[in-house]
Amino acid sequence: VVDVAQWRPARLIGELRATNGMAVPNKTDSQYGKKLVRAERKFNPLKVPKALEASLPFKSKPKNESKKKKNKLGKKAAVVSSDHERAVNSLISRLYTVRKEKHRIRQDTKTKKKAIKEKREQFIVDKREVVSKEIRKKRYIKQGNEEVQKRKKMRLD
Repeated sequence: VVDVAQWRPARLIGELRATNGMAVPNKTDSQYGKKLVRAERKFNPLKVPKALEASLPFKSKPKNESKKKKNKLGKKAAVVSSDHERAVNSLISRLYTVRKEKHRIRQDTKTKKKAIKEKREQFIVDKREVVSKEIRKKRYIKQGNEEVQKRKKMRLD
């Protein structure tokens, strides 16, 4: 604190504005009342695989609260396909069915091959274990015999 008789503290901004008759500047960025208008966000529905959904308890299963909206225009305007379009659609569906069947057959053969390979590898591992067990057994017997020989020498010396 300064002890000077003529000393006075600096005036605040509000006091200076009041004495000079200046208004408070109005900045639009500093206004609280206006709110930004944001677009409503739309989230895609959560897709749960059928196998996982089947294993979930009932309360955790996704509920179909909002059914799919029916296409009202589709009801009014029936699509009449020509013979050519029907033939193309049936051909595509048959091709898709063949593709699915081939995929299923490939998966089956793959699982069978995998099972055979695992069986073969297990057989090899079992054989190795038997051989390594025999080797360990012989090594332990040899070490035991060496220990016996050392003890006999110590007793003699």
